[in-house]
Amino acid sequence: MSGPSHIKPLNESVVNKIAAGEIIVAPVNALKEMIENSIDAGATSIEILVKDGGLKVLQVTDNGSGINKSDLAILCQRFTTSKLTTFEDLSSIQTFGFRGEALASISHIARVTVTTKTKEDACAWRVSYSAGKMLGEAKPTAGKNGTVILVEDLFYNVNSRLRALRSPNEEFAKILECVGRYSINAAHVGFSCKKFGESQFALAVRASSNAKERIRSIFGRAVASELVEFKMPENMELGISAHGQVSNLNFVSKKAISPVLFINNRLVTCDPIRRALNQVYASFLAKGNKPFIFLSLKIRPDLVDVNVHPTKREVRFLHDDEIIEQLSSQLENTLSSVDTSRSFKTTSIFTPNPVSIREGLGQPHSHLFNNMPITPISSKIKRQENKLVRIDASQNKITSYLKTTEYSPPAVKGTDSSQNFQAYPNEVPEPHTPQTQGQSTPGAQNGKNSKYTTLSSQRVDVNLASIKSLRKLVDSETDKKLTNIFANLTYVGVVDEQRRLAAIQHDLRLFLVDYGSICYDLFYQMGLTDFANFGKIYLETSDDASNKHGLTVSSILKNISGTENDFIKMVLSKLWEMREMLDEYFSIELYGGEENLEAMIIKSLPLLLKNYMPPLSKLPHFFYRLGSKIDWSDETRCLQGILKQIALLYAPEVIERMDPDDDSVDEEMRARYITKLEQVANFLEETIFPCVKKRLLAPNSLKGSIVEVANLPGLYKIFERC
Repeated sequence: MSGPSHIKPLNESVVNKIAAGEIIVAPVNALKEMIENSIDAGATSIEILVKDGGLKVLQVTDNGSGINKSDLAILCQRFTTSKLTTFEDLSSIQTFGFRGEALASISHIARVTVTTKTKEDACAWRVSYSAGKMLGEAKPTAGKNGTVILVEDLFYNVNSRLRALRSPNEEFAKILECVGRYSINAAHVGFSCKKFGESQFALAVRASSNAKERIRSIFGRAVASELVEFKMPENMELGISAHGQVSNLNFVSKKAISPVLFINNRLVTCDPIRRALNQVYASFLAKGNKPFIFLSLKIRPDLVDVNVHPTKREVRFLHDDEIIEQLSSQLENTLSSVDTSRSFKTTSIFTPNPVSIREGLGQPHSHLFNNMPITPISSKIKRQENKLVRIDASQNKITSYLKTTEYSPPAVKGTDSSQNFQAYPNEVPEPHTPQTQGQSTPGAQNGKNSKYTTLSSQRVDVNLASIKSLRKLVDSETDKKLTNIFANLTYVGVVDEQRRLAAIQHDLRLFLVDYGSICYDLFYQMGLTDFANFGKIYLETSDDASNKHGLTVSSILKNISGTENDFIKMVLSKLWEMREMLDEYFSIELYGGEENLEAMIIKSLPLLLKNYMPPLSKLPHFFYRLGSKIDWSDETRCLQGILKQIALLYAPEVIERMDPDDDSVDEEMRARYITKLEQVANFLEETIFPCVKKRLLAPNSLKGSIVEVANLPGLYKIFERC
């Protein structure tokens, strides 16, 4: 056991990255900060260019006041701003930015280039930044009045954040939503946004557009045509006024649109206001219909606290109950004034799905409608068959069309003598009285039952440098494309249990994978993640139910052919010497060897995954390698070696192929074979591969364990030629 770690200051680069991670969570956060800076600079035109969802390129061009050349040196340093001087200035702040952290944070996790020109300058100035510092001197260049901020390779030095981001298209959709919401409130400011390399704009709003026209550009004609103006006169006592556009009672939408809410021109979220306004609509709209709400609130600055979170997404204000009550009352009055006239779809009163008149009234009086033109209400969208993907586990799988062996194994009494013990997994160990769940859960291999006992325990923080280095090694060896395949796979089924092959589907491709290798990497990574926090699987022999004896290490080592007694003694000696470390770090509990090493008993094994028991037939080789193949002289190699042996133990065993229809095969062996096949198939589908999707970081070494065997577009081309 190592002593307590010394407290020491973090490196400045680490501090800056941590601060940047709080402010810039995704490309849309960086864009939001730059848009607000442009609006603060008095811009009337803001152009945005995006490549790969903002990760490769995120450029904002405005025609604002620009930046003085003398200020460029400290532009990207933390806590430098032109908008705040003292803390008391927060009580009267009228700008979006005030911390001086936005550009600094971006420069620590991306490559930033700024081109700027004030109206007094004869030319524009360009300068690049890295880690908050200016690279070289500002260079003169051609340019218009205003500022161009180019952000490239966002999160290039924060791999964990890159892996957490969604696809480029999804990140671009978030950017469009952010730009659209700011454009609704920012009167007299034009916005445009497009992808890199495309000629057409994904979004374009003219500076001269009014609020309804801006909403039409963002949310469509269906929303804009059903709006009513919301206006609340200024309340001097509460220091608040509000205006906006809200949907009237003819607006029908089943899809919820989060309110577009601005407080002092700052885009924010406020759940109390959202809930209160939705409650007002609930008394007017039919159940299931959702409203559209755009509100811009002006609250006296000294009543608002904008310094709540680094992202400035949340604000707090005084008199919140009174303000929310007044907003709700005003909204109710606005909706009541337009409640005198509503339009309905006639067929929606009689049937939930509109139908053709002739189809719905095809009775004796149908001749009255014979001359009426009938327009189909809806038509099904024709999908290309070669683009269909099975994504629902309840749908038929490929394996359901294959011939299966119909066999009902007879009842088998007893168990294999080499595996004559029961296992009781315990989720989280702690020296307290357990609360036992009152039922056994089938799941242990070899026909055993698993009884789970839940204990409360606090997670142990691991500060070993060796474990941290092993975790970093896993991160560095991760293949992003391969990890994406496993994270979005659809499990198909076992193909060959002897060679441990399974089929998985990703998108339109079918893969053959070595599930033995996949499980090895999965359980090794789980061992690293949960190091020193494993549950325990308690082992007991079942020879004598009234007097249960433990399983000795020496007895299982003797099952390995060719193992000499001297070698067994050496293994037992090493395991006993390291028993405290094995128990503390790996939940491998050994006891009873104080006087005689051959009497040393295995009390517990590590529990890595609930509802899955490692193949206990592999125990002899596990302890054989644990006592003879581990380098105990080096901490990193020792811990890594033990974790790899645990991963090998947990990997599903090879099942020798057998023909169940062969009459010469022993009935009991046949039953055991069928049972093993069913158990492995169930474990892989219900426990292991769902865990693979959630937790596996696929290393480069796994590329040899996955082979593409078919893809749907390719198969259709073959069928077309046939």
